Amino acid sequence: MDYRRIFREIKAGGWQGVYLFFGEEEYVKQQALHQTIEALVDPHLKDLNYTQIDGSQVDLDTIVNACETLPFMADKRLVIVKDLSVLNGKPDGDVDENRFLDYIKNMSETTCLILYCRGTIDKRKKIYRYINRTGKALEFQHLNDRELYTWINQTVERQGKRIAYSDARYLIDLVGNNLEEISNELKKLISYIGERKDIDREAMEQVIIPTLEQSIFKLVDAIGEKKADEALMVLGNLIYGRGQAIQPILAMIARQFRLILQSKSYHNMGYTYEAIATKLKQRLFVVKKCLSQGRNFTIEQLKRGLDLCLRVDYGIKMGRVQDIMGLELIIIKMCSQ
Repeated sequence: MDYRRIFREIKAGGWQGVYLFFGEEEYVKQQALHQTIEALVDPHLKDLNYTQIDGSQVDLDTIVNACETLPFMADKRLVIVKDLSVLNGKPDGDVDENRFLDYIKNMSETTCLILYCRGTIDKRKKIYRYINRTGKALEFQHLNDRELYTWINQTVERQGKRIAYSDARYLIDLVGNNLEEISNELKKLISYIGERKDIDREAMEQVIIPTLEQSIFKLVDAIGEKKADEALMVLGNLIYGRGQAIQPILAMIARQFRLILQSKSYHNMGYTYEAIATKLKQRLFVVKKCLSQGRNFTIEQLKRGLDLCLRVDYGIKMGRVQDIMGLELIIIKMCSQ
């Protein structure tokens, strides 16, 4: 089932049987869960008709007992099992998959069971395949660029504010595609601008601290443009201004060189932006950014950059290279190519 239908179905009612909520977009998934609870459970009878269970440390009997309890003065009883270990492929817990599957196939019609999993699941599991066949497995994926802009625009409008498309794009570039993080930043921006109507770049630059990924974008931009001083300044701000550990910075620089190399190679082979994003399992804006950065590097330069990262990483771990000096060495050598 396309999870975007879920909010319409919540309003329409008629929920029955077992549902599976999973996927990387936690913010929308949580909103769907909260709205489902509000739609199915009378707040005055919540203690009697609603049960939430930690599925990471639970046995099957506990789940069955919760599902078999009859609703009180209501048509449905809602049971939510969070992070069921058998779906995540983890050894914890005491739920036999075959027995659980047999149960949910014949579960009481007065119970609505939601299996809620943070992140992804093992789709090879029999439980997933059964729920998916019934059309009740909902995968919450990150919104695409157009959906993100629509969501940002609607969120801002509800607060009586405006944001231009280019500024919304800039916000996404700064924060990434995590809706919870975008929501938190929008709250801060709305508070910051006060009576003003427009959320613009000036406000974002004053309020938002870029993610590590965005800082690495900026650092690699400077390297590509052979601006060693600017790249070293970004590095210094990460280390001394934000207290960022060295190893994650090094790993992200190497990752960015690798993504640029892969994106550039696929592009040279004739792949479209969308096809490259699918191949690399990256969002479209990341691929576009990589290809933009790739104009300042040759394939050989990118390979040398990756090799430099590997050698510096090895040198740091072996105690032969001082960590900060190693990162500075990468910047200086790449800028002097």
